[in-house]
Amino acid sequence: MQRRWALGECWLWCERTAVPVLWLGPALWEGGNAPIHACSWCIRHLESRVRGVLTRGADPAPAPGRRRWAPGACWLWCQRIALPTLLLGTVEHAGHQVPLYGCDACIQRLEDKVRAALPYVPVS
Repeated sequence: MQRRWALGECWLWCERTAVPVLWLGPALWEGGNAPIHACSWCIRHLESRVRGVLTRGADPAPAPGRRRWAPGACWLWCQRIALPTLLLGTVEHAGHQVPLYGCDACIQRLEDKVRAALPYVPVS
């Protein structure tokens, strides 16, 4: 599959707009989904973090249905460590899956982005 770069907004760390981005996959939220795009810098940063976890011998990714907060490191914007985090899904690299965690503030920020990207559906 050939990846196509397009001008858009980076949804990861830099949050720049009008930059070349790649589609990474959908963000699922309350029955809807929105495309997640990232610039080359943020993709390299994500790959570096995944490689680091794999190098340290990551545990198998927990089941995505887990909804318990656990102490850990936030992989999203703040990148803080030793705070309550929630499993958001997994990142795959070179055939390995690594769990992706986020803190409450960063999850809220991501949910706001997803909500803004979803088509407006009037409540009846």
